[in-house]
Amino acid sequence: MTASPIRVPLGGNAFLETPSAGGAVTAGGITNWHDPSSVFGIYVRLRAPASFDVSLRMLPQPAPAVVRLSFGSDSRLVRIEKGAEEVFVGRFTAVWSGYARFELTGVEREGNLFASPTELILGGMPEDNAESYVPVTERENYYWTRRGPSVHGSYDIRNMGDVEWFYNEAVVPEGFDPLGTYAMAIGFRGGYFGMQTNGPDVRKILFSVWSPHETDNPAEIPENRRVVCLAKGERTHVGVFGGEGSGGQSYIVHPWKTGVKQKFLVRIRPDGEGRTAFTAYYCFDDTGKFGLVASFLRPETSSWFAFPHSFLENFYDKNGWQPRQAIFSNAWAYTTEGKWIAPERILLSGDNTAKRAWRMDYDGGVREDGGFYLKNGGFFSRHAELGTVFTRRTDGMMPPAEKPEDLIRDAL
Repeated sequence: MTASPIRVPLGGNAFLETPSAGGAVTAGGITNWHDPSSVFGIYVRLRAPASFDVSLRMLPQPAPAVVRLSFGSDSRLVRIEKGAEEVFVGRFTAVWSGYARFELTGVEREGNLFASPTELILGGMPEDNAESYVPVTERENYYWTRRGPSVHGSYDIRNMGDVEWFYNEAVVPEGFDPLGTYAMAIGFRGGYFGMQTNGPDVRKILFSVWSPHETDNPAEIPENRRVVCLAKGERTHVGVFGGEGSGGQSYIVHPWKTGVKQKFLVRIRPDGEGRTAFTAYYCFDDTGKFGLVASFLRPETSSWFAFPHSFLENFYDKNGWQPRQAIFSNAWAYTTEGKWIAPERILLSGDNTAKRAWRMDYDGGVREDGGFYLKNGGFFSRHAELGTVFTRRTDGMMPPAEKPEDLIRDAL
């Protein structure tokens, strides 16, 4: 019995990998492809080495053209005649398992466009040998899968008592900070705090707290359920956010540097009247001192620190093929009893894209120096399993100060 062909939709699994205006990838596939310098990468993961037939499906071809499809060092020229909706490219062999990359480029065209491809079709191998691609039935998730998998490391603070402060340090290695990178150093139940790459010359320190009112439109939040800004630093912009829940948002435009440890501190303290104050401090590179980012009061909340975690994500779907990495180290919890405790256990988890194995280019683990790393993007093949609990070395670690207030004395 012949296995059914594997349909890999380009809308969810292809990327324009050149800074060219001569093409784009939309949910429907590759469009406006007229520039011969445009390079499109198409990705699918193979469970085992295999030989397979490759075809390219497209919208009806308006005029003859020649394109090139490459797989490793194996490259094939394909002529597409006018009116064609599918062309056979050839038979290829993968001698390894893991992610496979197909490269599509234009060679000659008689019309305005090379082609408008919609699917890469793989035939002649077992269907279950292809994995880690988003299928045609999940079109509504293409945006998320193109961003890549988000991964998290959750710090175990059980049995510590009530935790009021959490301190962490984060570094993004040089070259692993493409546009859309968000390395969140301190997340918590109700919000997040970390650093972003927002543009070629724009970087931000971002601190946000969700409203208890569930909506993606901040204008729908009743007055009594809104997050209120209690205070902000001189450099801080304060507003609201929506689209993934809603709440109060603050950020500082600040040129944090790759390869340099960034230091973060968050305090969470209930006020005894059914509300909780969330306050974030950041150590500025230019002064070497901690400064206030913002303090938000969240209604209908009475909690000390819960679910401290770090994560790494990409919020820009057009470059989800590029690798990202962050290293988090020297994490400390400070209890209401006045004790610093270094969490030893860290749980690796991921978002829906990772859980459903649409993208498996993620990883996390403990380094020899006790730091915890997270990686995503880049379509690398090795990864740790979600749900893995890592134990880091804490012997010899020193708290950042005698008391948290010592770190922020100049910010008070």
